[in-house]
Amino acid sequence: MKNALSVIRYKEGSAEARRNELAAAFESYVNAFLSRLDGIDLTLEFVSFYRYQLLSYLKAKPVFILSLPEGDMISDLIKDSYESFLSALEASPFNVTGEGKKNLLESVRISFPWQNDTEDDEDIL
Repeated sequence: MKNALSVIRYKEGSAEARRNELAAAFESYVNAFLSRLDGIDLTLEFVSFYRYQLLSYLKAKPVFILSLPEGDMISDLIKDSYESFLSALEASPFNVTGEGKKNLLESVRISFPWQNDTEDDEDIL
């Protein structure tokens, strides 16, 4: 039932995107693809991270429409990036919590497969 509902939400999102109802499409995509993720707690922190990253991905695309496999792949990439961030944070000798953790999460930039980094995107030390 979970997958059937996610497919319905995905189809709603695609239809909304084709009608240029981008805010509604985004919400439908979030609901569809978050429910398809396995093995992660849907905490407020993760959901906020997921929403930010998915919106970044969709805004960079020439069209706001996702295919179902593309959405699954991007969702897995976002989940893996989040888990990698948490692992790196746990391995850190610094005790980062609360606001510091939130600030670090907001600075995470995922390099999505079709995006090309430019010199302007590189971090300057």
